[in-house]
Amino acid sequence: MTASAGSLVGDDAARTVHGFSGGADVVLLGAPGATPGTAVEASLPDVAASLAELGLPSPLAHLAGAPADQLTWLAEALERSDDVPVVVAAPDLHISHVALLDLLDRPGVRTAALVADPTAIVEGAGLAGRARVGRDGKQVESVGTAHHTVSRPDRALPGVLRVAPGDRAAAAQALRTAAPLADPSWGDDGVAAATLVLVRAGLPVQASPLGPFDWSRGGVRAVGAAGGPWRQRLRGASRGGDGFFSTYAVRPVSRRITGFGLGHGWSPNVVTMVSLGLGVLAALLVATGAWWAWVVAAVVLLVALAVDCVDGEIARFTRRFSPLGAFLDAVGDRVKEYAVLAAVASVAVREGAPGWPVALAAMAAVTVRHLEDYAYEARLRPSRRSRPDLLPADTPHDLGPQDAPTTFGPPPSRRAQAVHWSKKVVHMPIAERYLLISLTLLTRRPMLVLWALLVAVVVAVAWTQGGRVVAVLLRRDPTWGAVVPAAARGELDEQLDLGPLARLVGRLVGPASRPPFVVGLAGAAVLVVAVPLLLWTGPVAASLAAAVVGSALVALGWQPPVHDRLGWQAPAALWVAEALAVGVLVHHTVGVQTAAGFAYVAAVAYHRYDVVYRLRDTGTAPAAWLATAGLGTEGRLIVLLLLATFAPSAVVPVLWVAAVLLAVLYLAESATGWRRWIAAQGDPLATGARR
Repeated sequence: MTASAGSLVGDDAARTVHGFSGGADVVLLGAPGATPGTAVEASLPDVAASLAELGLPSPLAHLAGAPADQLTWLAEALERSDDVPVVVAAPDLHISHVALLDLLDRPGVRTAALVADPTAIVEGAGLAGRARVGRDGKQVESVGTAHHTVSRPDRALPGVLRVAPGDRAAAAQALRTAAPLADPSWGDDGVAAATLVLVRAGLPVQASPLGPFDWSRGGVRAVGAAGGPWRQRLRGASRGGDGFFSTYAVRPVSRRITGFGLGHGWSPNVVTMVSLGLGVLAALLVATGAWWAWVVAAVVLLVALAVDCVDGEIARFTRRFSPLGAFLDAVGDRVKEYAVLAAVASVAVREGAPGWPVALAAMAAVTVRHLEDYAYEARLRPSRRSRPDLLPADTPHDLGPQDAPTTFGPPPSRRAQAVHWSKKVVHMPIAERYLLISLTLLTRRPMLVLWALLVAVVVAVAWTQGGRVVAVLLRRDPTWGAVVPAAARGELDEQLDLGPLARLVGRLVGPASRPPFVVGLAGAAVLVVAVPLLLWTGPVAASLAAAVVGSALVALGWQPPVHDRLGWQAPAALWVAEALAVGVLVHHTVGVQTAAGFAYVAAVAYHRYDVVYRLRDTGTAPAAWLATAGLGTEGRLIVLLLLATFAPSAVVPVLWVAAVLLAVLYLAESATGWRRWIAAQGDPLATGARR
């Protein structure tokens, strides 16, 4: 069924089918089931018609026999060839082809099952197929049938399974092995039974989330977002997990812009650059110091935030993911935020207020929050990795606790939702920070803008880091047991940004006599507390000595690979040490109001963000020589303190030169690394680069 023109979104190019499942073998598996004939179902095509809309051929056949026969016949269909995918669908499923695009026509999808949010089910929730997806959201861990229970189910199974060409032989073997074990007690849901067999046999089955679409099957009916399928797809293009302001204010605006852009062929990367330009424009308006310009800048900054959401929404709607977009996203948000802070600080200094140290502190606090978050997520990743329950196909219960619930949980209560959104706001994600900056810009009080952001982000850091550290110290951190020590240098080591001096100390000591992690923690405490304190109160030479001692302890205790319950605190601690020392050195020891320290710290901050984004999006770290060329955290700190000890008048000029050199160095290596990775991806359509 083709959607009416009034319900369409975007032009033909935006709605095009890429053909990732083109030529697939199609199998309808299971009993047709009853047809309720509800209003929602009447508006939806049956699954065969939807598959035809995607260019898939007519089904090979429809088998509705006993479970053993269904599995055997499906195995035979899989053995026909191994050069095209196989799409297995429930014959009684009613769903739009638009809802199937992310499973059947998206790059990066291999063998995968369509999974849906059970809270969208308005009728027959007890009849819906059930599954549990891993905490990382990547794989199906367990599946339920009439015979099999699934512990803690969190997804419904509408009834579509895609088997990748390279998995056909393994899937056929698993089905043939399981077929003799199947009996009528397994029920009529052949797609759920087949998915269960593949999961329990150890074949990775990706979880392909169904967006906010209408669907129905037998006595089950789920209702999606308002509007037709393409409108629902536009709604689902908004990234999940945003903050409160983004979810309820920014995204509704960005989707309107996205709808317009989809109809006019906008490129996601061009949209990213436009958002960056708007952020820079806001900074230039602020730099004028005029009240009216600050009001306009407040509006422009929020527009830039909305436009920044559009690039990802266009990419997700069209399923065209450019790896270049990951690089542009990595730098755009920081450039906009830092540029506005610098503009506000410059106006404050012109008016006789100490704008630069507060701006530097605010920038450092924002960076701390992100570094801590990324390091913590990297630490938890092993514990959140999907772990399918590998069992014989006829075992009635999965590996979950025997007393675990086997039905869908209730939707979150209002109190739970209020707590969730309150925590989101306190966490100060980017939309909340932009809102705070925009609102305070309206006051035309530069120090209020800077202090408000600094205090809000410090509270966010105290909330997140404090809670996590307390949980670790009180042994209430159940995830740590799943964190396996790394055998080689890992993500955490790359984020530390230790240079040649630290590596030299590590080589002199050797891994055999490696001190415990707490030694490095003591060194970090010296760098974070003693060095700035001595810079503030005593001779610079004393702070230099403290920096040497602290750096040596860090090098000893944090030799790669770092592995400790508090290891995720290490990158943020070293960042705070460097930023704090630079701020105190410039604005107290030397005693000048200059942007040199801000520029220097911004260059280093870019590098730290770049390391995180490259590890997250590409799985590769910057070139090994970069830590040597950039001297590392300990090297840069010691060189600056040496300069302050013997040539304090040269500190500010050297900071300016170092800021430029580091920016060029980091940007050049970053651009080279991203370009190399982009070239390795080949067709940009074939990458699932995160947006």
